[in-house]
Amino acid sequence: MVGIDFCIADNKKESAYSTKCVKFEERVHDYLLTREFRNLFELLTELDQYGDKLFSVQEINQLIKVCEALQTICRQPTEVDLKTKTFAEALKGLCLEALKLNKLVFASGD
Repeated sequence: MVGIDFCIADNKKESAYSTKCVKFEERVHDYLLTREFRNLFELLTELDQYGDKLFSVQEINQLIKVCEALQTICRQPTEVDLKTKTFAEALKGLCLEALKLNKLVFASGD
């Protein structure tokens, strides 16, 4: 499945061995791009689907806020809203765990 994998890791090499991962599906990414509030989610919508990104501690804290906003906004019983909300819950949990472990979050495109 095409998308971006988020994992707890301090670099690309470490990410290959990470067991804690969350998939950012292409369908959810496209959904956020089409919504009128896409600028609120730039940390997600501006990711390169074929590249890599290491998030700093400050960016991880911003990701947590983005996830909380998504959980609030995605309230429709549609499949894409439910997938987006589920993704946001999982990514928030991953970010909180990374901070607790004093690690970073690494995003890797397919």
